[in-house]
Amino acid sequence: MDNKQIKIFATILTSVIIIAGAFITADYFELFGAKIEKRLNFSEIRFRTLDKESGAIVTDVGVRCFQKNNMNACTRKESHQFGVVSVNIPVQRAVKKTLLFKKAEEIYKSIDPKINIMLLHQNYYNPTVTLMMEDVYSNKISQQTVEMQPRVWAKSTQESEEESDE
Repeated sequence: MDNKQIKIFATILTSVIIIAGAFITADYFELFGAKIEKRLNFSEIRFRTLDKESGAIVTDVGVRCFQKNNMNACTRKESHQFGVVSVNIPVQRAVKKTLLFKKAEEIYKSIDPKINIMLLHQNYYNPTVTLMMEDVYSNKISQQTVEMQPRVWAKSTQESEEESDE
């Protein structure tokens, strides 16, 4: 190679590097625009349900979640563990992106800063667990133990009459 070819090659290489650097810098400063992408994620919370009197595991527990202006704030998820109820709480995020960079991520906060989760079982009183949404967003809560109080069923009038006859 002679000097002329080396100069042409160096000029082309330098031009490509400068153009690439300018493109990356322009994209970083959002000169080509940015878009906001909404993503729906779920935060999982697990509840180990125990009988308050005996400490035995309680199975077949349902859930109901509610907040202000949101009566169905979660879904039940199969936990595949005996006596554990899993709950998925939706968390919506906004991600600001350019062509090459992910600039920022923000969580759309709910109107109510608290979520109430009621654990349902026909033979137990239904305890309600109240959690702060900030803890849910940050995944600080993974598993909680909930003691469920058994229901005391009143005797029917027929059973009461039979006992009084004896």
